Amino acid sequence: MGMILALAPMQDVTDLAFMRTLSRIGCLPDVLVTPYFRSTATTCAMGDENLRCIRENETGCPIHAQLAGSDAAALVRDATELLKLPVAGINLNAGCPSPLVNRHGAGAALLRDMDNFREVLLRLRDAVPEGKFSVKCRLGWRDEAEFEGILALLAEVRPDLVTVHLRTRADLYGGKPRWHAAPKAVQALPCPVLVNGDMQTHESVLRTMEAAECAGVMLGRGAVRNPYLFRVIRGGAAPTKEEMNTYYETLIEETGRILHEDATQAAHCNRMKKYLAFCYPDFADGEEYVLRRCIDIAQMRAILTR
Repeated sequence: MGMILALAPMQDVTDLAFMRTLSRIGCLPDVLVTPYFRSTATTCAMGDENLRCIRENETGCPIHAQLAGSDAAALVRDATELLKLPVAGINLNAGCPSPLVNRHGAGAALLRDMDNFREVLLRLRDAVPEGKFSVKCRLGWRDEAEFEGILALLAEVRPDLVTVHLRTRADLYGGKPRWHAAPKAVQALPCPVLVNGDMQTHESVLRTMEAAECAGVMLGRGAVRNPYLFRVIRGGAAPTKEEMNTYYETLIEETGRILHEDATQAAHCNRMKKYLAFCYPDFADGEEYVLRRCIDIAQMRAILTR
């Protein structure tokens, strides 16, 4: 098996417009994952924007539907419905550190209650066909010492692929990822392991791959800032200024395409700002100031493609 490159699910960021942009600029990963579908006992997970990622996926790249929840029955219910759609598999979110998500026991909060986490994993493993069940998790809720128990549970349940974000939930997105934990996952699990967390450059990806001997990487923020990173990792050229201009221009077009036809200029700019939040380091302070406050898409385009 060759190196696996996956796009990390980022709520309201790695959406249909971003996926289509990757396709148009020729920088698709091997695997796409939807932002999470919220699954509860009383609420069906079928969010319209995430469904569009599946139903209107024109990229040719396989897409997995990610579920976030803590109720095993509800997760099985929604996984069963999502498997009726053209998805390559179901991914369980056990890594999101959002307080809103964690408040309901979902995301990384699954790691607080290992008995429930085990039930969720076993029920989903039974419901999802072989080859189609994956898990994305962190090293633990509070402490990396929890990771050993998490790995033991995952080895027991045997998902088909595991992605490890190399931080605990307590770390949120701060500090350096704990790279030394990656080889532990590779050695403990009988399935391919992807690693995730602050890989912003080609060099950081290769260092991680070499140190962990993992099957691949999942890129989120780094890919939004530089989507050509997928190409570079495969041995291609770094992006030119003209290619970065093409990226921004294409993203503007695709963002406009998914908005309602009566959307205002300000609404279009605000949609773009969800991606630009990860790109501001590449702009001068004055440009960032204007972009953050911009409500005119022509002005935004002029700055982005200057």
